[in-house]
Amino acid sequence: MSGSTKRVIAILEAMRVTGASESDGGMTAQEVIERSGLPASTGYRILTELQDMGLVHRTAHRKLLANFVFERRLSGTVLDPEQLALACSRLSDRLRSAAEAVVLSGQNILWHIVEQHPEQAIRLRAYPGFTRTAHELDSISRLALAHVPLSVLERSWDMHAFYTTGIDRRPLDPEGAREMLASVDPREMQFDMMGNSKGVRRFCVAIHDTQGGLACLLTVAEAATPVRDEAAHIEEIRALLEEQKRCIEEPVDQAALSG
Repeated sequence: MSGSTKRVIAILEAMRVTGASESDGGMTAQEVIERSGLPASTGYRILTELQDMGLVHRTAHRKLLANFVFERRLSGTVLDPEQLALACSRLSDRLRSAAEAVVLSGQNILWHIVEQHPEQAIRLRAYPGFTRTAHELDSISRLALAHVPLSVLERSWDMHAFYTTGIDRRPLDPEGAREMLASVDPREMQFDMMGNSKGVRRFCVAIHDTQGGLACLLTVAEAATPVRDEAAHIEEIRALLEEQKRCIEEPVDQAALSG
């Protein structure tokens, strides 16, 4: 193992072993570096590189949070993180909107990649490493949970905790939640034209692994403002998302065949 690799691992181990999670507020960069035993200049350089890669997030309180879960999940799906990042960049450039790669992590939605465009009409509060509950049944949660067997949801989730998205959010009874999720085709794009309570609407498609399971969601996020031709707008985004979905999944299929 090279010296540079050992130094990176020292930083990662310092963050993981000491529990730098959102629940405990994370750690400062100085605390991470002290626990790693590395020189300050080396530690700060590595942390900066990890932030640029989306593996470490700095909160508004200047605490650092680790975001390694998605990379571990990818290892079993043959998905290429660089291909996901490229897909988000292409979508953001073409639409002058934000593009994201998110994953269902337990009962939460976890943001892995957030590509924001300088000309987009709204700034997102989601960042790499940001999580929120999947009980808000917006397009992201609906599409993610459409891949979870109903028997698992009923056994492991609070079926009374689901609620709708949008400005007028309302709770859903278990039967209403079941019906909403049962109506979702996991192969089709999901979207919310009215947007959520923050004025953001998202369009998303599912990215599948070699076994057909959900690997992640690829999304486009934009301001929920009126558009001149709503049907044409939806179809434009659908075509672009499906194009990038093919770019991501086709290499996965080829890898499965060669394996």
